[in-house]
Amino acid sequence: MNSKSNVNRDKFVLTHEEQKSYDTLKHRSPEWANMFLHMLFSGRDKITARLMGSLYRENLVGSYQHSQIIPSHHLKHSPFKDSEVLCTRFPSQNLTILASITGKHAFNRIDVQGPFYWLKENVYIRVQHPNELLTAILTEDPSLKGPHCRQFEDDLENSATHMTLTLSYQALRHQQNSMSLLHYLEGQTDAYLTSEQSVVEGHPVHPGAKLRKGMTTEQTIAYASEYGNEINLQFVLVHHSLTRKQSLGNSYNAIVFQMFTGLKEAIIEQLPSSISLSDYDVMIIHPWQYSEVLTKAYSDELSTQHIIPISYSAPYFAGLSFRTLMPKFPDMSPHIKLSTNVHITGEIRTLSEQTTHNGPLMTEILQSIEMNDSWFKALNTKSVPEWAGIHFYNEADDAAIQEQRSEQLGTLYRENIYHYVTEKELPLIPSSLVVTSTQSEIPLLVELIQRYQHHQSQAERTSILDWFEHYATSLIDYVIPLLVKYGIALEAHLQNTIAIIDSDTGALSKMLIRDFEGLRIDEKQLNLSGYDTHHFHEKSRILTDSETTVFNKAFYSTIQNHLGELVACIAKYYQDTTLENDLWHIVRHHIHDLMTQFKTSHLDASRIQKIEALFFNPQIDYKCVTTMRLLDEAHAYTYVKVDNPLKK
Repeated sequence: MNSKSNVNRDKFVLTHEEQKSYDTLKHRSPEWANMFLHMLFSGRDKITARLMGSLYRENLVGSYQHSQIIPSHHLKHSPFKDSEVLCTRFPSQNLTILASITGKHAFNRIDVQGPFYWLKENVYIRVQHPNELLTAILTEDPSLKGPHCRQFEDDLENSATHMTLTLSYQALRHQQNSMSLLHYLEGQTDAYLTSEQSVVEGHPVHPGAKLRKGMTTEQTIAYASEYGNEINLQFVLVHHSLTRKQSLGNSYNAIVFQMFTGLKEAIIEQLPSSISLSDYDVMIIHPWQYSEVLTKAYSDELSTQHIIPISYSAPYFAGLSFRTLMPKFPDMSPHIKLSTNVHITGEIRTLSEQTTHNGPLMTEILQSIEMNDSWFKALNTKSVPEWAGIHFYNEADDAAIQEQRSEQLGTLYRENIYHYVTEKELPLIPSSLVVTSTQSEIPLLVELIQRYQHHQSQAERTSILDWFEHYATSLIDYVIPLLVKYGIALEAHLQNTIAIIDSDTGALSKMLIRDFEGLRIDEKQLNLSGYDTHHFHEKSRILTDSETTVFNKAFYSTIQNHLGELVACIAKYYQDTTLENDLWHIVRHHIHDLMTQFKTSHLDASRIQKIEALFFNPQIDYKCVTTMRLLDEAHAYTYVKVDNPLKK
């Protein structure tokens, strides 16, 4: 590919979203506003990188077939130096987009980084914004110009703006901090909360990684995890005629009062004598949801005292999942999942009726399995209980709005993870393992491996493989037997697990898996295993008769998303072309051993053979996050076939 040396740049212009954020920052902190402009193209490029990577991986508009990987020295007079370059053509437009490749990994994944360039008629033009790439996609295939492409365009603009916002904040906050991320976390009062707050770039491959539609810049800074601000929960009482609730081990209110010291007394003190607490249920509402939704859409219930605000101090902090909040250690109050009418990543993050209803029911089933199945008793991996859930429900509401109103007000109470952590352990969200500090190029995962290597006095490669094998085994030994024996596919991706690390050795000590909202269950298999599902919510999406759906959920979350990200991170850092294959061999070998054990058990042999064939098939389904956004498929997943690193 030859071209003239001519790199053009358009005039520097802020988008509408960027201008709003910049104007806010000018009044808040001129230094931050200047840093925002400085980081502008870094933020835009990180979203463009996710979009271009998914374009290739998903073969959207034939991009996989229309791509070439070319050494940069074969591109005469190009802006690329000393790297391989991904060149993706749009044939009908005689247009090519080019990017430096930072890694090539399993599942047809290519990681790229900016700056990006268009090449047309031998001229290189700097890509200014990810929406330029979206325009090329829609021009190449006009059939994608449906009702949702405009929304996706807005999403990319919003996401790029918030990526810049967080990058600029982190650059200012840590510009004097020379510590590695591991040492920084170890110096915090609450290492786990800080690990969640450290994942500032969001989803590693989703082009809507930093989407915050529905909030102003000030609200984003106040409530998003990366800014670390304290959030005061809003407690309300809701008349029991307007709630549906579920709890495990005790009545709903009794569990909530046990979780929050002094709450019951505070409520009794505030209630007029004419109102009986026994007629009401406690609900917690996100302060953004309280001001933006409750006070406007539930004004009738407020005026009639069917909903009563309660003054009670409970300082919490947002986790990586915007709607999941937690106290700061040593406060051991529960983690709480709340409804927020904010569009984040791929969907609006309200709380479905099935989530609050089924959480305690799934807890009961998983705890029973962990207590009674000898396989699970021996593991160092456990599920995190969801003790209680509640949502608003008004039978008198019109059917057209009933579900929407129910999902806008809901609370789910989850066990605080510090109940499982000793003084010599470091709890981390695995999403943070692939993160580096602002001043260091070493991912947290590699820091842990290096500590393990030092403690074990082993060779580097041996330490890498040993550390990873112990970690992968802890995850696989829980998720895969649960899938095979009971038909339960947990959504055990990086964000839904907790890695508890031995501080001395750097090795995994134990693992926790949380959040049952997105799991899938082969209802027939679970019933055959002795667990009833008739009491699950009538709208439960988690119950299915599709074995493929259940398998895909387990494989995507655990193998592709979770272990796949760790493998890619390790291989990229050590720049060893054989290391990634060796890491995948560990996963393949261990799953093979599990399947061999299953074959000698009393389990259905044909079912095991079918699942084994799926695991080791030469090609595997991969979820198409960008295609799904263009088609507006939040729940009906779209897949593409990609090469499977577990193939025999």
